[in-house]
Amino acid sequence: MKELGRHSEPSEIKVKKYIVVGVATLAIAGVAIFGATQLFSHSEKAPQAMVATKKSQSTTEKNSSTQASTTTKSSAKKATKKATKKSSSTTKAKETSASTSKTEASKEKATVNLDATALLNSAGNVSYGVYYFKDKTDLNHQNNQPMVAANVINAFIMDYAMNQTGGSQQVIENKTLSEWLAPMIQQNDIAATNVLIDHYGMDAMNAYFQDQGYSDTRIERRMLDINVLSTDKENYTSVNDCMTLLKKLYSKRKKAPQKAMLQLMEGQQIKNKIPEKIPKNMTIANLSGAQQTVENDIGIVFDKDHPFAIVVLASEVSDIVSTRTAIAEFSLTASMLK
Repeated sequence: MKELGRHSEPSEIKVKKYIVVGVATLAIAGVAIFGATQLFSHSEKAPQAMVATKKSQSTTEKNSSTQASTTTKSSAKKATKKATKKSSSTTKAKETSASTSKTEASKEKATVNLDATALLNSAGNVSYGVYYFKDKTDLNHQNNQPMVAANVINAFIMDYAMNQTGGSQQVIENKTLSEWLAPMIQQNDIAATNVLIDHYGMDAMNAYFQDQGYSDTRIERRMLDINVLSTDKENYTSVNDCMTLLKKLYSKRKKAPQKAMLQLMEGQQIKNKIPEKIPKNMTIANLSGAQQTVENDIGIVFDKDHPFAIVVLASEVSDIVSTRTAIAEFSLTASMLK
């Protein structure tokens, strides 16, 4: 019998079909899994990249902020330094200016010159002194020898008397001390002076003068009339002693008894020397003295801006008018020095 072509069994064909389908399924599954893996992997990396970016931005911002802060601080420091330097420079400039002004003021003070030529030529022997209280400028002739006091001795007698118990209210020969002092100081009443000399005693007053530092001031006799020639005894004082007394009066001018003493001197009626040419609107407390061949005057000029004390003691005077004029001119010049 002739053989026919061989045909596969139906079951075998099915098996082959299943194998092909299975392989295809596995392949598809593998592709799907790979795709999913790539997808998840990409999703995980993306957030990490974002975080990294954020961190990078944060770091950049932080660095930028820090740099800005550092720059600001640096600028602030520079500005502060500059301001400090400028301030220091300004302060230094001010100090230099102040120092220069002080030096100039000192130079000006040192070169102050009070022309006393006419005064010195007005008598055989002249001592003078001018002291400006505010700037403590002291101008004098360096002639501090004891000079004849004449009535200027009354200022020292007043200083002693007013500092005794009872002050101005002491009763002496039925009058108060004030009643004796007024004519003695303001009119050179020698009778009033002699009453006080006799009452207190020369020794007691001389001891007081030494104790107060008036080392050249001494009472040796009672007062004599201006026309009576002096005996071998005399009353003495000096520029230094007069200036010491005037400085004490000024420094304690608001206290007792100095205030009352200055008021008595302000009432001076003999004004032909220190007050003669000084403007009348200036208050002057002075005490004038005169006797044969002697012309003296001491006082305080209460100039508002430049108060000063002045002392002029002149002896061996040959021309009274000339000497008095010279004292007046000298006093005016002293009042004009600023």
